[in-house]
Amino acid sequence: MVKTIKKLKKINLVDFFKLEKVETNLIIFLTLVVFVLINILVANLSIRFDFSVGQAYTLSSSTKRILKNLDDLVSVKFFVSSDLPTRLLPLKNEVLDFLNEYKKTAKKINFKILDPKKDEKALTEAQEIGLPALQFSQLEKDRYQITNVYFGIVISYGDKKEIIPQVSDLESLEYNITSAIYKLTKKELDKVAVLGREQKFNSQEDELLSFKKTAEKQFILDFIDVSTSSANKKIDSFYKTILVFDNNQKNYNNQEISAIKDYLKNKGRAIFFIDGVWVLDNLQTSEAKHSLFNLLATDWGIELKKNLVLSTSAELVNFGNELIQFFTPYYFWLKTANFNNKSSYFSNIQQLTFPWTSSIKLKDKKNFKYEVLVKTNKSSWEQKENFILDPQNIPQPEKKETKEFNLVVEAENKDGGKIVVIPSSRFILERYLTRTSDNLEFVLNVLNNLASAGALSGIRQRAVSFYPLPELSEVQKDLFKYLNIFLLPSLLALVGGIKLIRTK
Repeated sequence: MVKTIKKLKKINLVDFFKLEKVETNLIIFLTLVVFVLINILVANLSIRFDFSVGQAYTLSSSTKRILKNLDDLVSVKFFVSSDLPTRLLPLKNEVLDFLNEYKKTAKKINFKILDPKKDEKALTEAQEIGLPALQFSQLEKDRYQITNVYFGIVISYGDKKEIIPQVSDLESLEYNITSAIYKLTKKELDKVAVLGREQKFNSQEDELLSFKKTAEKQFILDFIDVSTSSANKKIDSFYKTILVFDNNQKNYNNQEISAIKDYLKNKGRAIFFIDGVWVLDNLQTSEAKHSLFNLLATDWGIELKKNLVLSTSAELVNFGNELIQFFTPYYFWLKTANFNNKSSYFSNIQQLTFPWTSSIKLKDKKNFKYEVLVKTNKSSWEQKENFILDPQNIPQPEKKETKEFNLVVEAENKDGGKIVVIPSSRFILERYLTRTSDNLEFVLNVLNNLASAGALSGIRQRAVSFYPLPELSEVQKDLFKYLNIFLLPSLLALVGGIKLIRTK
């Protein structure tokens, strides 16, 4: 038996089967077979590593949770024109990669790419939905051209639709898509209560017109009264959030303050729009008498300062009249982009404007968690007691007086309840909204997060680095073109010449 085994070990299978001639071909064939089999086995596996800055191509846990709970098909259509400007082509690929992550994560996401320039049906659909064409200008072949292209997303669920008209902002893409899906798939609209403002049915008199037009697509807004003269004595817990407004006149009585406190103790959520100092239309000031200072300081550890903050980063304001226009940077209408980048509230926010705002000081109150969401820039200062609001007579500060000030803060009671304080009662009023600021978008982001009980939290700003090709002159283009043509052959000729000389 042992001898037999030794003989078998000595047998060369290649010689035995006379495979010397086919040995190489056999190895190649077997390699191809193994390669094909491995590809078939791993075809359905999705393995990907995201090494981008800030995990730019990985969906957040909040998004995955929302997608996992989808109970019906969600349609995501990316309308993108084939004649996009050259500089947008890399951006298109970035968006496609990101949308494919949604498709891979959820089986109930139906993803389509449509080209309205080549597909008449796609063009008609885009127009009927109301997706706007975007205008881009570029220099092509020595000609300045203006083109209208589509570069937006339409998300549908049943007969409801949400439009993202332009997806050039990759940093906010996940938040915009996920929040749209979340709003569309909700069974019923959440209710939000408004205190301190009356419901206006005349659009010309409605100071919350723009806010209401947008918010009422996502929420049911109820303007409620819980004062002593009202039949209602409490704020119902079914309101997901309450908005508490100061209107430079209203004094919240004890019954109203008690109702707000009880609501917040019952894990309620609120956004306060209140002033530290009342500013009248004639640029005079008076003591703020809304009676909410003590509620914030005692119950929440938030001290609203009785000052007005100014900044050299200021909004242009027209102080003229119907005959004469007088525009000037008004330091009391400060602008800022000094945001808390860890917060998801700023995923689509570039700048905020605060008309006549006060600052906030936080106390370290036990069992509370605090976040400063917005600060002024460092070239800001304050006025206290002696206020001079006339734009032509505002005294300039000394350098030692300029610093950052806390503006918007968020406080969360670990036993339940959360509030956001915005120290400007005019922050989203119609007359004070500007084209250069994103006040409405910011408040809606906060409201969405509070009303969703954190369902959209953690969708941070995507840290996507996009490096487009620089604009080059014709001379530079020619230089790079000829370098590409002649550089490599020249280097090869140089190396060959050196070797030839050495061999001689």
